[in-house]
Amino acid sequence: MRSLPVTLKSLDVSLVLHMAERAMRPASRKRYLWLSKSADGWLYLISPLIVALAGTGAAAVQFFYLCGTAYAVERSLYWTIKNTTRRLRPPQAIPGMRSVIVAHDRFSLPSGHTSGAFLFITLLSQASSPLWLLGYFWAAGVGTSRVGLGVHFPTDVCAGAALGTSVGLLICGAFL
Repeated sequence: MRSLPVTLKSLDVSLVLHMAERAMRPASRKRYLWLSKSADGWLYLISPLIVALAGTGAAAVQFFYLCGTAYAVERSLYWTIKNTTRRLRPPQAIPGMRSVIVAHDRFSLPSGHTSGAFLFITLLSQASSPLWLLGYFWAAGVGTSRVGLGVHFPTDVCAGAALGTSVGLLICGAFL
């Protein structure tokens, strides 16, 4: 019997199906939901307060401007890419698949939650302390949760991670 060549698309589909199956377990579902919700945006809004508590008010104001600029660039690129590629989400692209949650928009590439999380951690690690590099574990967990919840393919998450990190490094390079 011949084996079929593994393509990026077949790997994407098999990984999302495997992870979505794991999300049917209550503990995994709870963890995925928590991680996904942690990147809904509220954390980013209070981050200048965190920086102010750790340093000075001037640092918080600078971080606020840094974040505002970075998120304006990242969200513009994110929406442009998403609405240009128009990649269907797994439940629309894979017959019979059901996601754990319903996504807020139609298209999946790139993952906005993942992009935002990687941007946030990149900004914190560049502007504040290298210790924030440990936050990449959280950002990777956010991406993993989006696949496990069935709303993104793994390549959507990789694209989101690359977008968020790249914009963060670019903006920090220009500001700092």
